[in-house]
Amino acid sequence: MATPKTTKIEKLRDAKTLDDLARLLGFTPSGLSYVIYKLASPLKYRSFEIPKRKGGKRLINAPQPMLALLQRRLAKFLYDCLVELKKGPLPWRSLAHGFEKKRSIITNATLHKRRRYVLNLDLEDFFPSINFGRVRGFFIKDRHFALQEKVATVIAQIVCFNDELPQGSPCSPVVSNLVGHLLDTRLARFAKAHKCTYSRHADDITFSTSLRVFPAELAALALGSTSVWELGAPLREKIEHSGFRINNKKTRMQLRGSRQVTTGLMVNAKVNIRQEYHRTARSMANELFQRGSYYRMVPTPLSGGAVDDPPVREAVTGLAMLEGILTHVHKVKDTEDYRKAVDKKKDPNATRALYALFLFYKNFAALNAPVILPEGKTDAVYLKAAIRYLPAYHPKLGSVTGVKFTSAVRFLNYSHTVKDVMQLGGGTGDLKFFIIRYRENAAKFVDAPFAHPVVMVIDNDDGAKDIFSVAKNNGAKGIDWVSKDPFYHLGLNLYLVKTPEGKGKPHHSAIEDAFDPALLATPVGGKTFDRKKTHAAPGKYGKHVFAERVVRPNAATTDLSGFTPLLDRIVAAIDHYAALKVAAAAKPAPPAVAAI
Repeated sequence: MATPKTTKIEKLRDAKTLDDLARLLGFTPSGLSYVIYKLASPLKYRSFEIPKRKGGKRLINAPQPMLALLQRRLAKFLYDCLVELKKGPLPWRSLAHGFEKKRSIITNATLHKRRRYVLNLDLEDFFPSINFGRVRGFFIKDRHFALQEKVATVIAQIVCFNDELPQGSPCSPVVSNLVGHLLDTRLARFAKAHKCTYSRHADDITFSTSLRVFPAELAALALGSTSVWELGAPLREKIEHSGFRINNKKTRMQLRGSRQVTTGLMVNAKVNIRQEYHRTARSMANELFQRGSYYRMVPTPLSGGAVDDPPVREAVTGLAMLEGILTHVHKVKDTEDYRKAVDKKKDPNATRALYALFLFYKNFAALNAPVILPEGKTDAVYLKAAIRYLPAYHPKLGSVTGVKFTSAVRFLNYSHTVKDVMQLGGGTGDLKFFIIRYRENAAKFVDAPFAHPVVMVIDNDDGAKDIFSVAKNNGAKGIDWVSKDPFYHLGLNLYLVKTPEGKGKPHHSAIEDAFDPALLATPVGGKTFDRKKTHAAPGKYGKHVFAERVVRPNAATTDLSGFTPLLDRIVAAIDHYAALKVAAAAKPAPPAVAAI
């Protein structure tokens, strides 16, 4: 009896037909065949142009939904195969830093710190140069894959458009790294033979060394020049023999003593952000905090955006672009900050402090809907379910159209970034300091809309003691375990709501009390729910399992009416702030002061 195939790469190698591949990707054979062969080209891709950072246009061919789903599944399958191959008997050694997990422009640049010479070159039309034949040939001939010809053909048909890898496809990154692996292997060996370091990030290639004389086989000064470098014939031959072309306009040699940059990052002494990029980021953030908008520099539109045109200022009101810039700056700076995490939080550097202030502005000041700030991630699961399945709160907190639910409130996502940079990971300890710092942070914005409230939701138990203390200093008079006010306004747009008081002394309560006791007793894997479980207690499971394995899958059929008193309090806080905004808008403006 044949041994069953257990790994994804084994199953892929064993596939012989389109039908086999379709099943591996979770498609019916007829569905896969329809997307490849029957779907008309206009229904496969949407083509458009986007401006390049330094001028000009880039053509994007974005797959339409049906094809995009197929390509995402194939991309994930191929990434999973690579994970298996890296652990196999003939390990796949990835040298690429683009489109690779745990790798980035930062890991790429780190290889070239403190070098005498840094040589950068660019591959021309990187994705388009990988055509149908190269993709098909790779999957047939590569020893790690060695696929059946029919399967390799179908894969090439899925990933290619107009006989090339399209910019915009979910498959193009992973396939380009697979096909480019031969180039990486050849150039890494070539670099090592000449005592150089090699790396590639997408179409950017870097060689570096601290040899006194740079190897002429890689590059040398042009005859009669003291500044123009030309690539060596052996290096050119290896790149072109691997099926790629060099963009001669983007080749540059950077010497120690001058600024050395690779993949946009400085590498002279350490990996760092270019000073002008950092200054621009700070300027954008300052304009946002002062005026509610900021500017970016774009190519002059009148002449088509040629490279030599002077840029013009363009106003930006959305936060996405600035968030991307500040996230990038923070990641690079944080990588080179070798202090312990606790020390970074206690004494944040200027970059971290600016990033934290921007995240505060985004999450609590510039709001397009009320924000609910629960103690933790599981509380958000409970409240979302209650809002979804208690129609009495529609459309105040959400609405249902057909089978689709649209929330009218937003829950803070306790992401790694929020926890690390904003020091908000849930729990009453973090929330206490959040209240203390709220006014201080808000005061740094000259233009902050504060259009909607931020509603903190906490358990009315011993853990709230410190929160009650700081809340009293911020306007929450009389708050304690027995107080019954529906909400407490802590100033600005910040509100505090506690779970309804328990019936017996000391009147403690927790959000889980809103569930039916029968649901709380639901066994999972032979274990029972312990809401206080913080470790691997035998026979018990904790809040995360309860939220994901009990509440979420059963929400539609669960009695969630126990959440009514708590949701009433949240609605009361939202209504109170709306009334304050209306009153403020109706208040007459102060009389103008006559000029002297």
